[in-house]
Parts: sequence; structure tokens; C-alpha cells
Amino acid sequence: MQNTHNILEPSVHASSTEEEIDLLDLLVTLAEHWKLLILGPIIVGLAALAASFALPKTYTSTSTLAVERPGATLSAPVVASMALSADVLQKIAPAAGLDSSLTAEEIIKRLSKRISVTVGKQDKLLTVETRARTPETAQKLNTALLDALYPLTQPKGLEKTQLETQLIGEKKRFAEASSLELQTAALLTSGRPLSEATSRLYGELLAANSSRQVTIAGLERRLEGLNQGDVVQLPTLPEQEIKPKKPMIAIGAAVFAGFVLLVFVFVRQAMCNVQENSPEQAEKIARIRRALPFGS
Repeated sequence: MQNTHNILEPSVHASSTEEEIDLLDLLVTLAEHWKLLILGPIIVGLAALAASFALPKTYTSTSTLAVERPGATLSAPVVASMALSADVLQKIAPAAGLDSSLTAEEIIKRLSKRISVTVGKQDKLLTVETRARTPETAQKLNTALLDALYPLTQPKGLEKTQLETQLIGEKKRFAEASSLELQTAALLTSGRPLSEATSRLYGELLAANSSRQVTIAGLERRLEGLNQGDVVQLPTLPEQEIKPKKPMIAIGAAVFAGFVLLVFVFVRQAMCNVQENSPEQAEKIARIRRALPFGS
């Protein structure tokens, strides 16, 4: 047992020594190339930051619509689909500055990347975002989209006919009830004794006419569809671009440059160690260099 312990102890000691040597080699390599590993990424990051100022800018204009109302048949998801429909996108193409020679498919494809429509989970508000190269174009595109969307929210066909018929009937009944209300009010103010039924009738007429007015207003709103009165937030004129994100570009370039330089330093050091310690391996590396197009 003692002999076995004596045999293993030098082996463990040798392994520990090799690990310490490898770690020291690593630290030596980093110390010898610290300027390259630190200044290199900084220079690349600053260059990327300077180059980002030459990249085209993108601005976003935002507007918000209140779509869902009590008694209305419109829903926010349906209106969101309308906003991204082919009819709307083709109508707003001139406001987006797109070439008139583009096909309908190309217009839809390009504008779909510049327009996003979302529906709030809680408030059900419809948020429209449009992106363009200038703040004015982004706002103009957002306004054009809303203007093209309003007519599509109006009822059509059988639904429109039914609403119009219902509206005419409600207005007729309201006119008749209003006339009866005025007559009953005249009797109450005449000073003559009236029955309890007449007073009760007047109260019922007031309540019924008030309710009918609300119904008429709702029918008119449904026939009208969405309009500027439903806009919670008008299309904004952005002041700050969303792209390019200059700090992110600079940081990303610096990190990438640091990684590349670190790999380069370690590979170069490994090749130098091989050339010094193994002539055979050095010959193979030389052959690889000669075989590569950029090898000498």
C-alpha cells in the first residue's frame, strides 16, 4: 500500500504542476497582448458608432383608436384585420412614397413591414404604428391609414338596410311620443285637476323618450362607423428615431471584435508553441499555410 501511494503521489503532483503551467501560459499570453485585446474592441466599437450615424434612420408614428363600444358590432381584432387589408394598403401607398409602378403584391409586402396594429388585452384599444424614414412621412402614413380605415367600418348590404329601417322606425316613434309628451305636459301646467293616470303617463313618456334617444344615437353611430371622434391619440410626430440603435451597434461590434481578437491571440500563441516544441507539427502548419490562398 505504501508503494502504491508513493507511485500515485508524483503523478498527481505532476498533473497539478501541468495545470499551473497551463494557467500561467494563459496569463502570460493575455498580459503580452492586453493592448490589442482592450484597445482593439474599443477602436472597433467607436468605428461602428461613427458608421451608425450614416445608416438610414427610421421613425415611428403612433395613434390609438377606441373601437369597441356598448351595442356596437365592431370588435378591435376585426378592425385590426381591416387596417392591414389589401384595400387599405393600396390606398395609402402614395402617402408612403412608394413607386406607382409597383405591383399590388409588392406594395402589400413592403407596407406590411412598415405598419403594425395591436389590440390591448385589457382596454381593447387599437394601436397603429407606422414607420418611415422621416417623422413627417411616418405621421402622414398613419393619418392616411386611419382615413382609409374609417369607411370600411361602416355597415354594408343587408346590415346597413336593417339598421336604416330600424332607425327610421325609432325616429317615427320618438316623434309621436314627443308630441304626446308635450300634450301631457300642457295638461299638467294648465292648472286643471288631472287623474293619477295622467301623471304616471307623463313620467313613463319621459323615461321612454330618453331611452329612445339613446337607441337612436347608437343606431346612427353604428351606421356611421368609426371616425375621428373615436381617436384616443392622434398620429404622433416622432422626435427620436427607433433605428439605428447606435449604442447597441457599438457594443455589439466591440464584443464581436474582442471575441475574434481573443481567438486570434490564442491560436497564434498555440501555433508558436507547436513550432517551438514539435518540428513535425511545425512542418504540417507550414504546409497548411502554403496550401491556403493567402499563405506565404
